[in-house]
Amino acid sequence: MDLAECSVASHKAGESLAGTAVESVDRWLLLEVTDPWAPKALQTEALPAPVRARLAQWLETPRSRLQLIRRPGRPGKRTQFIVVSSASDRPQVSKLELGRYEDLLDVDLDELCSEAAEPMCLVCAHGRRDRCCGQRGGAVFRAIQAQGVDAWQTSHLGGHRFAACALWLPDGLMYGRLRAEDVNAFVAARRAGQVGEPDLFRGRCAHDRPTQAAEIFLRARLGERGADAIDWLGTAAESESAWEVRFRVGAGDHVVRVRLEHTGGARPVSCGEEPGPITRFVEI
Repeated sequence: MDLAECSVASHKAGESLAGTAVESVDRWLLLEVTDPWAPKALQTEALPAPVRARLAQWLETPRSRLQLIRRPGRPGKRTQFIVVSSASDRPQVSKLELGRYEDLLDVDLDELCSEAAEPMCLVCAHGRRDRCCGQRGGAVFRAIQAQGVDAWQTSHLGGHRFAACALWLPDGLMYGRLRAEDVNAFVAARRAGQVGEPDLFRGRCAHDRPTQAAEIFLRARLGERGADAIDWLGTAAESESAWEVRFRVGAGDHVVRVRLEHTGGARPVSCGEEPGPITRFVEI
């Protein structure tokens, strides 16, 4: 592969995935759009201007994020709009079928009927944002879908250089560097309530990035794979680049101190860009 591909350069540079997930998000707005996606979701021309304005308004609510989704082979179906909330111990999902995008103008998110959320997986296949996602995401999406998972292709999840990237909902766990050959073990772990292979785990999106990294370091320390086995108690900044994070595992409390540091290495953030410095979280 061409070294200009950001995912190849990142892997060769040994860039860590710990603490690289989308941060501080626990409400996901998923809108099915089968037309081409713009590099930035809200600039997609298929969405009428008033609809884009309404989506932008909803995104003003803290901890919210929009993902455009599609599932090739779903022609003739009514457009899906799905809201997934993982903000409580009982994640909820609301689903609407739209006759046209403008139907969203009459939607009040607070009035939507909710039900218990079932597992679903979004795989970034946003080739117009970065070619690594387009090239790698499609194969991983098809492999996950073949496992009987409620899988969708999605717009930019952040971190093109970690393609293929995937988001498992409703718990909001994010993964990177997935390959089709990883999918059987990945899906089996998720169905068993485990986080899966540690080297592919980027973090829990409900947390900020220092907390994501601290959870991953604590899991390595304890050998803990259970997705719900670790409860976050709080994060305190010690400086601009260091944090103390407290967790509870069973009956015991644990403290993890992390620091963000420059590695001295470099890689492009996206395909075709000039190399930029690599940072990583380390446990201190």
